[in-house]
Amino acid sequence: MMPNSEFFEVSVEEEIADASMGKPHVVLLGAGASRAALPNGDKNGTPVPLLREVAKDLALAKLFPADFQALAVSDFEAAYSRLFERGPKETVAEIDSRVSDYFSQLQLPDEANLYDLLHLCLRGKDAIFTFNWDPFLMQARSRLANLGRVPSFPQMFFLHGNVTVGFCAKDRVSGVKGAHCNKCREPFTVSRLLFPVEKKNYQDAGLIEREWQAVRAYLKDAFMLTVFGYSAPVTDIEAVTLLKEGWGDLADRNTEQTEIINRPGSDHDALSKTWESFIHTHHYEIHDSFYESWLANHPRRSGEAHWNQYFEAKFISNNPAPQPPMDIKELVDWFQPLFDAEKD
Repeated sequence: MMPNSEFFEVSVEEEIADASMGKPHVVLLGAGASRAALPNGDKNGTPVPLLREVAKDLALAKLFPADFQALAVSDFEAAYSRLFERGPKETVAEIDSRVSDYFSQLQLPDEANLYDLLHLCLRGKDAIFTFNWDPFLMQARSRLANLGRVPSFPQMFFLHGNVTVGFCAKDRVSGVKGAHCNKCREPFTVSRLLFPVEKKNYQDAGLIEREWQAVRAYLKDAFMLTVFGYSAPVTDIEAVTLLKEGWGDLADRNTEQTEIINRPGSDHDALSKTWESFIHTHHYEIHDSFYESWLANHPRRSGEAHWNQYFEAKFISNNPAPQPPMDIKELVDWFQPLFDAEKD
């Protein structure tokens, strides 16, 4: 007698009903994610620069000494590091101010965006760690929360500071810039954005140190890791070292899955080499678009779907989330069956 095929299949309805995975899905965001979300600029058409393009897009190169200007265009972090060491301090302060002002003005378009979708594709057990200074992650969270319909959101952490985030060193809590600590009632201190590349100061006893403690803790417990638009620059050795510390020994990660999302046409072999310290044998995928990822095709159920396919050896069906732009309420409506299952 042939076995009942139903025992070897998981329908979309069954996937929606199953919210049993307790381990987190961790997402690392780099500037490439913001570029993918807003390829034509923000709400007002203002370009969203990659880090290496900051000097050109913000017209900062002319502020550097003549012997640093070419380097500023090709490698902004390296040029800033040299300027930080040599001075003048007034020039460093001017560059800091211009970078903060530029990113603070950026706004999400009114319609739903990839950042809204990212929040909706994850649950409260999950976490987003961003290297980006721009306000898009926080803006998307705020407008979704105001709808009052999403039962849980992923945790957010800002590994290089952010224009929307402040910090209370006394009580070690963060909040929206301009607000006050709910414990001591003192105003939050604005997070620093730029550091010399060799001295990112990840042990600063402030926001940056706390965020890096969190990423190591989440990575140790993660079942899935998604790297979206982050190239792990070789100059930022300390960042990569701390990430490896959190992920731990590859021999102990034989069930975890890593996926890398980069721009279309990127060199997959080079990407797998860059992230080999986070890849156990064949347990990885590289995508040219967020919409090819486990997050987009199994929203809020990525861990459950992966477990069913690779550990239960069952056939699964994709449940692809809608692709913005679209009305925000319509996007949230699509997720309602997933929300209802989680409440139950």
